[in-house]
Amino acid sequence: MVNTKLPKISVLIRTKNEEKWIGHSLKGVFNQKVDAEVEVIIIDNNSTDYTVEVAKRYPISKAINISEFLPGRALNDGIRASTGDYIACVSAHCIPKDGNWLSSLLANFVDNPDLAGVYGRQLPLGFTGPIDKRDLLTVFGQDKRVQIKDYFFHNANSMVPRKIWDEIPFDEGVTNIEDRVWGKQVIEAGYKIIYEPKAAVYHHHGLHQGNTRERAEGVVSILERVDEKDLNDLPEMLAPEKTNVAAVMTVIGKLSEQSDAYKSMEKAVNDLQNSCYVNSIYLVADEEKLSNVLDIDWLDRKKILNADSISLNKLMQHVLELIEGGQDYPERILYVNHDYVNRPVGVFDELIVDAQYKGCDTVFPGLVDYGHYWYHNDEGEFEQTDPSLDARDKRDPLYKALYGLGCLTSSWVIRSGKLVGGKVGILKIEDTKYVKRCNRTLN
Repeated sequence: MVNTKLPKISVLIRTKNEEKWIGHSLKGVFNQKVDAEVEVIIIDNNSTDYTVEVAKRYPISKAINISEFLPGRALNDGIRASTGDYIACVSAHCIPKDGNWLSSLLANFVDNPDLAGVYGRQLPLGFTGPIDKRDLLTVFGQDKRVQIKDYFFHNANSMVPRKIWDEIPFDEGVTNIEDRVWGKQVIEAGYKIIYEPKAAVYHHHGLHQGNTRERAEGVVSILERVDEKDLNDLPEMLAPEKTNVAAVMTVIGKLSEQSDAYKSMEKAVNDLQNSCYVNSIYLVADEEKLSNVLDIDWLDRKKILNADSISLNKLMQHVLELIEGGQDYPERILYVNHDYVNRPVGVFDELIVDAQYKGCDTVFPGLVDYGHYWYHNDEGEFEQTDPSLDARDKRDPLYKALYGLGCLTSSWVIRSGKLVGGKVGILKIEDTKYVKRCNRTLN
């Protein structure tokens, strides 16, 4: 009788404060098409953010906590807690390039008894820095390799059979490069290692430190032309249409349907409903009536302590808690102040596309301003922001933040109590008509 039992793969993800990336990584992992049973185990090192909470929104098998991090010990702890025939390791900030990542790793072990491990390609994201991008592109090429003497191995994207790990576990004492230490041990034991470029992940970080940015940019400009197709791709999980964006508007007290403020709110709601990428619209108000009239979701403002006096930073933090309490888990919050009379057409989608393709945590419109500004310095004296009187084409502008036009922020930033944080992008606005507001002060 033919044995048709499927192999089992245990996917291990080591985490520490990876709230920003873990959801994207897990989406990619659970998007795999592979003829195997799969379990996913998180090995978390005392994260102080929402890494574990976000991970538990996905059907992971286990989340174990470790208080002291040593890379080899963390992997060994995860493997000891796993039940798979094969162990796949992937970094929390790595995103599988496609649904064939696991099957491409696994296929190498068929009829290959002397194979100790397989590691896959690591591609930079479009917004990865030039030094990290150069490192990834120079190390991880497009040709498959069978390594007989070379012991390079990388656990940001790898797979190892349990039977090999039983014989040669990862070193639990080293503070880094546990993968290369293990690679040397298995090569010396007579096993082989394979580099499989088809098993690719996107990895924001690089491999090496040092060298100048200028030199890295020169190398990258050549490598990007060579690998243009792959590098212009955006991981499916980061595509604007795959991102859960929740728009939020707030109002204090009652708003008459005959008022100018109501008309501007109605227009803002219409613009949001016409967006390609906004998934939900929430109105934070004392009463539900207005949200019913506008056909949007309501959040009870009275549930937020001191909602009328706390900062917008804190207000948005509490709003996110209310949204997640309703089992909606947006990756980004789009704060909109309906008080603005005009908005550029398509501005909401522009913000979302900018954020996804440039890797920004916060993006907002900024009015281009070449004015001269003064401020009090630490000595209490007036000082200029730009003392030159050069022509505009020789000066860098300032940007007046127009958060109310639409401020798009990652949930992890909002959760930390900030509306603006992380990597910031500004969408240039040059027409002052977009600054005009109704005569009404609102959060």
